[in-house]
Amino acid sequence: MSLTGRLGTTLLELLVALGLLGVLSLAVVGVLVRTQNGYRTMTAQIDRRQSLRAAAALLPAELRELDAAEGDLIALSPTAVTIRAPRELAVLCRDLVPGPPGPVSLTLRSAPRYGLRDPDADTDSLWILTPEPRWVPADVTSVGSAPCADGSPGRSVTVTLPTADAVPLGTPVLVFEDVTYRLYRSSEDGRWYIGQGTATDFQPVIGPVTAAGLSLAYLDSAGTPTTDGRRVQLIEVRVRAATSEPVRDAAGRLGKPVDSVVTLVALRNNRRR
Repeated sequence: MSLTGRLGTTLLELLVALGLLGVLSLAVVGVLVRTQNGYRTMTAQIDRRQSLRAAAALLPAELRELDAAEGDLIALSPTAVTIRAPRELAVLCRDLVPGPPGPVSLTLRSAPRYGLRDPDADTDSLWILTPEPRWVPADVTSVGSAPCADGSPGRSVTVTLPTADAVPLGTPVLVFEDVTYRLYRSSEDGRWYIGQGTATDFQPVIGPVTAAGLSLAYLDSAGTPTTDGRRVQLIEVRVRAATSEPVRDAAGRLGKPVDSVVTLVALRNNRRR
């Protein structure tokens, strides 16, 4: 039988096939790598934009509720601000009888007209509207439960009042929390964040951001920078955020792109002074 009639593959044909397979494999790997890099870049950019959107939503919402003339701005700095933030609008559900100044127990209806949470004795203060009418401030010293005059559920809030006038059922009560927003570097991952803190708790709420990720400017009615918290009319909030991981740009350069958002917040109830 003639050997030339057999079917098979020569060594040259095998080498050519292996070469073509290698070229095709490299092309597929290149496409997969570019796709993965593109996905990582897109994910990093989305995370950065989410940090900026959170900054544009959270900080202005807290600041525009403040009344500088009433002392809602407690401490000011270029990278931190301590404020008296509103947390609840409630009503008395039991008359407050007159008595000597000092500790008194207010009974508030359990279902507030507006509220983010229950009063906290460690961090909160309140204002109560007296019949004059005028708002009287007081620090919260304890919180418990007590029935309302009609038997519905209520909350007992102990405060110290400078005056002890008779206050009728249905009087509004505003509850505030002392809160600090500041730029800080985490000891866990070494990144920079904007954190929210009280006397008992501190946690990151925006970030990661850059080392210059928060810049605050306080302006009076003439647009002039001021350090007097009672004269502030506008607060300029500038937040800078970068991608958490290095990504490649269109030219193939590796880096952490930075973007920023600037918001000018007008405080409420401010009068020209």
